[in-house]
Amino acid sequence: MKAAVTVGPNRVGIVERPACAAGEGQLLVTVEQVGVCGTDAHIWAGEYPATRLPLVQGHEVAGRVGDDRVVVEPAFSCGDCHACRIGRRNACAHSAVLGVHLDGALSELIAVPAGRVHFAPRLSTTAAAMVEPAAIALQAVERSQAGAGTRALVLGCGPIGLLATRALADRGVRVAAVDREPARADRAQRFGATFTTVTSSRLEPDQRAAIVEWADHEGPSVVIEATGAPSALAAALDLVVSAGRVVAVGISAAEARLPMNTVPYKELDLVGSRNSRALFPTAIGFAERHHAIIEELVTHRFPLARTQEAFALAHHGDPAVGKILIEVAGSE
Repeated sequence: MKAAVTVGPNRVGIVERPACAAGEGQLLVTVEQVGVCGTDAHIWAGEYPATRLPLVQGHEVAGRVGDDRVVVEPAFSCGDCHACRIGRRNACAHSAVLGVHLDGALSELIAVPAGRVHFAPRLSTTAAAMVEPAAIALQAVERSQAGAGTRALVLGCGPIGLLATRALADRGVRVAAVDREPARADRAQRFGATFTTVTSSRLEPDQRAAIVEWADHEGPSVVIEATGAPSALAAALDLVVSAGRVVAVGISAAEARLPMNTVPYKELDLVGSRNSRALFPTAIGFAERHHAIIEELVTHRFPLARTQEAFALAHHGDPAVGKILIEVAGSE
């Protein structure tokens, strides 16, 4: 079987490997499509310290078990650490993720524990490949505790920010969205945002005032930070209303600096969001309801043989690039 192996920084090789077989308690998945995210780009570039190369990447997986379409939940937990003991396995201190810490899905076949395989018979291959990022977005929305009638601000209109926008709107939340690119901010309206604005590196005073006015002249009660940029986290803490909640789901190694009085003075809840907590069945239902707009997120497709190009494009950070899919096997 063919597999794409990241053999070193900025280098992918397409290799032939012996076909794998399902062991006890496993299912054999024929991989159809694999999504590419920012983590994949950083691994490819040698910028992700938790990963050891060579590695078969790929953790956003759509495939088949026999004739049945499936998605794969890629994160594994230890079951013993504090997070696992209190039922938050998604934040496991020793988490291992397919395609990040373990060989992943950029291979024609993978053997996966049966409990990590979810059947999704009503989804197209493309929508199925978007279930994993949808689960990440749903986890951030769960962490937000946003309820109907509240106002939430989403910073960043990449795939996670847009999916979170739609999930918030599904809850009856009024959503504002901010991005540096006009096209991405405009797309947020398709995902349920009722107010959008475009900013450069930081919000201008008139933009800040407009958001506060939109949010009942007080500020949003929830802000989801989906960029990983330190300036965006600072903006989130500044804009959120007193006694509000900020959810940090964007990831980067950049250091954020903020005045130490910000969080206690406003008595804010500042929480992180990682992976997803038993939300794959919910994410499948979400993808079924919103498959049309979810599929619109995909802007580029590459065959397995061009995985190197797919990772390079993702790493380049071109704002015109939405979701990239790698087509491993024949699909609809």
